[in-house]
Amino acid sequence: MADYVVEILLEEMPPADIDTILNDLNSFMNKALDEARIDHGEIKSFSTSRRFGFIIYDLQKKQNDAILEKKGPSEKVAYKDGKPTKALEGFLKANDAKEDEIEVRDSNGGRYIYLKKAQKGRFSKEVMMDLLPNVLSAFQFVKPMRWGNGEHSYTRPVHSILSLMDDEVIPFEFMGRTGADLTESHRYLGKQLHIKNSSDYLRILEENMVVVSSEKRKQMIIEAINNCGYEVIEDDLLVHEIAMITEFPRPVIGQFKDEYLDLPEPVLQTVLRHHQRTFITRKSGKVSKTFLAFQDGPDSRKANVKKGYEKVINARLSDAEFYQKEDMKVPLEHFNTKLEEMTFQRELGTIADKVKRMMHLALTLSKELDFGSNEIALVKRAVTLSKSDLGTNMVYEFPELQGVVGSFYAKDEDPRVANAIRDQYIPDGLDGDVPSDTIGAIVGFADRIDTVVANFAIGEIPTGSHDPYALRKKVFALLKILNAFEWDIDLEEEISIVESLLGKKISKEDFSDFVKGRLDILLKDKFAISQDVSKAVLELWNRPLRARLSAQAIEAHRNESDFEDFIVAYTRVHNISKNHGSLDYHVELFDENEKALFKSYFEIRPKVEEALEHLNYGEAFDHLKTMKPLIDDYFNKVFVMSPREDLRLNRLGFLKSVDLLFLNFGDLSSLVKTNQKEG
Repeated sequence: MADYVVEILLEEMPPADIDTILNDLNSFMNKALDEARIDHGEIKSFSTSRRFGFIIYDLQKKQNDAILEKKGPSEKVAYKDGKPTKALEGFLKANDAKEDEIEVRDSNGGRYIYLKKAQKGRFSKEVMMDLLPNVLSAFQFVKPMRWGNGEHSYTRPVHSILSLMDDEVIPFEFMGRTGADLTESHRYLGKQLHIKNSSDYLRILEENMVVVSSEKRKQMIIEAINNCGYEVIEDDLLVHEIAMITEFPRPVIGQFKDEYLDLPEPVLQTVLRHHQRTFITRKSGKVSKTFLAFQDGPDSRKANVKKGYEKVINARLSDAEFYQKEDMKVPLEHFNTKLEEMTFQRELGTIADKVKRMMHLALTLSKELDFGSNEIALVKRAVTLSKSDLGTNMVYEFPELQGVVGSFYAKDEDPRVANAIRDQYIPDGLDGDVPSDTIGAIVGFADRIDTVVANFAIGEIPTGSHDPYALRKKVFALLKILNAFEWDIDLEEEISIVESLLGKKISKEDFSDFVKGRLDILLKDKFAISQDVSKAVLELWNRPLRARLSAQAIEAHRNESDFEDFIVAYTRVHNISKNHGSLDYHVELFDENEKALFKSYFEIRPKVEEALEHLNYGEAFDHLKTMKPLIDDYFNKVFVMSPREDLRLNRLGFLKSVDLLFLNFGDLSSLVKTNQKEG
């Protein structure tokens, strides 16, 4: 057994590529070693900002022996007059085998040559020479870099490779470099390091200020935060980011000027957290002037690093203070004039054009939801100011603050208007929040439905991983808003409004499929709806709230003993009438055996419709279930497909009407677990 360490030293990598390496390297190596028949112990992958690799413990020094079995030509092709043909000779030569190592077997209705040969395991160091270049080339980086004459492409240019199996160099080649026993210290020290044995690697690197384990670096950062003496705001993502971009993280405590504490807290957070990757501290519940930063290197540099952080942060905050003062010389609405010069999206006009569409959508929606005159006025004001801050100096300099700046600048407006300006930018996606108030929800809904439909109208439809405008996440947000506020909105009507405002049409089929995909995920992940029930209610995609309520009503009944029998009974109605195009029927053509089901339908339909009008799907389902024995009796006594055309069409028209009532719950026939025949 041996321990084997490989380190790839390169230029500083983007944090996203480091994550890719840490996520995939272990599984890549495990799979490669299993396929190579090499037993091993634990594999520990590692990465810093400028190196990555792995240590394999207890690596078997030789492959396991194997029995090679390979299918060759058919017996008819392999032999002629009992003698080997050139085809067989070629097969044997290609596999370095002799005729006494083959046998003839029956296979797929014929007889074929099979080679069964013992294969001795090679030394692991030889296998690694072939295996590692393939493993290291398997990563999919978002923006790989080319260097030299363009023959190499990787996350960043490779400087050197360390490759040691115990004390032996394994000189595999990769990206123009060859494995050796040399690496480098932390960049600050600038030393070349000679590693004599793989067991020395971690110790020597740490002695030279390189902690290769990202988990250990995270722990160093967390310990520094806990021991700094200040109340640091928790930020797991920032801990991860700093761990990814350092090799030896050390804390640096600094302060910005008191005068900048009057800036809005989100501005302070953006400058400190997003622009300078520093941790924010609090004092008495408010952001304090003290910040905690991290340097990559020894404490001896701390004073200069502290000055550098303070200089940059104070300069950024000074800019922010200036922008705020300039912006607030005029009312927020004043910046709307700049929106006429800002392109929303190619082929979709300006931001001002978008706001006009949002206004039409929001007001139409407000009236449909029976908002009072006061709320409608708030919606109108919120939409008017919704994109105003895009024209401000502050958002131009700090784009991350769109919505936040508008909300702050609108502090003299009704609080619900100010909150709506901010809440329209709540992150989209399955796990995103929803606005805290109906005004913000209306503005956010209008904004997103316009963006999604408009992109479909110009052919920007997501495919595979291609979704540059994050339309999938926006649809999740739309569905969550409708369900959170229990708004019974018809998406098809909203689509038509956007189409008329744009003067463009979309493919309703593509759009419905797109929404169904998101609705299916939402129902299963957020409302614990079963796969088959979710599939059944997707026919209600255009009214997402009703799809969810229907699914929950079905789930509430599906464990009852008579549920499947009820669904089977309905399915007979659906299957026999689904291709019939008319709802016409005449009671006078019914015979005695048809009247019981008609009477039940006549009495139950208004009860179901009233329950559905009040979104009481549970009650509506209970009413439908009472029809089950009458449906069974109907099919036992009535021959629907009568040779008399008038009777046949009449019965199909009536059953189509019954089917239509059930379709308020979606396609219940898809819940049937066994094949049924119509009567």
